[in-house]
Amino acid sequence: MNTYHHSTEADVAEAIVSQLQARGLRRTAALRNLIREMVAHPAPGAIAHWAGLPSLRELNSVTLYRLMMKLEQADVVRGVHLGERAQCFQLIQPGPQPDYLVCTNCGDLQPVEAPAELRQMEQQLARQSGWQGVRHELEFFGLCPDCTAPHTEDQVHSTAR
Repeated sequence: MNTYHHSTEADVAEAIVSQLQARGLRRTAALRNLIREMVAHPAPGAIAHWAGLPSLRELNSVTLYRLMMKLEQADVVRGVHLGERAQCFQLIQPGPQPDYLVCTNCGDLQPVEAPAELRQMEQQLARQSGWQGVRHELEFFGLCPDCTAPHTEDQVHSTAR
């Protein structure tokens, strides 16, 4: 797991890029821009999300996906599966990784705190199995308050137009 003890997003991004360069990845503009965006936007995002950000628009989705796979192999990024949506990617931050409530209608994400017992279970499984880096992914699916709120007559007519 990575640990970054820097005060600004730019410092954190630079530390990650330097770490990756020391591990053999080329320091490219694409790598720097992607890491900067992932530090600035910590929520999971699909390739289309990342490709839509201004600093990454020049990259095609295949190049961006390949770069994301390299970052995942380097344990800097994790894939997050959010149901039927496209696979999303998130920068790995120090400490426990967030779990999410996922709206099945609009795709909204809300981080949730996993019970301490789940974190203890990870540690117990690691001890019992001898595995290292044991982690979990946990997502809960449902409808967010915005998608279940009753709509007024005006809202119904304005969305039908």
